[in-house]
Amino acid sequence: MEEPLFVMNWMVVVVLPKAPFVEWINRFSHGEAKVALDEAREDPNAFLIPVRANELDTPGERWLRQNWSILFERMLEDWYADESLWPRSRTRKMFQEWCELRAHSVVMDCSDEPLEHSDV
Repeated sequence: MEEPLFVMNWMVVVVLPKAPFVEWINRFSHGEAKVALDEAREDPNAFLIPVRANELDTPGERWLRQNWSILFERMLEDWYADESLWPRSRTRKMFQEWCELRAHSVVMDCSDEPLEHSDV
């Protein structure tokens, strides 16, 4: 590998659970040890999202406004696959109250290998 290459059309959004999210996790723990906020934030989900050339001042903002529910559902599914346990009325406001977003618009590709995908 030579020098890392700057990726122009993608950014990384890290989604960390906040206290209300952890309270929801613990509501269904059924006798298991409670999850602490620090534990729930140890290995957060990171999402690679597209950035359009016309939104360089606010990278990813439009995509996040339109697709917040995808991120929220993935976060919920990581803790409980049973959708009947998920909050029924999920709103963008709830997502913002339950999750902290950390956006990183500087993404460097440090590999010669092609990007691989899996549906985990």
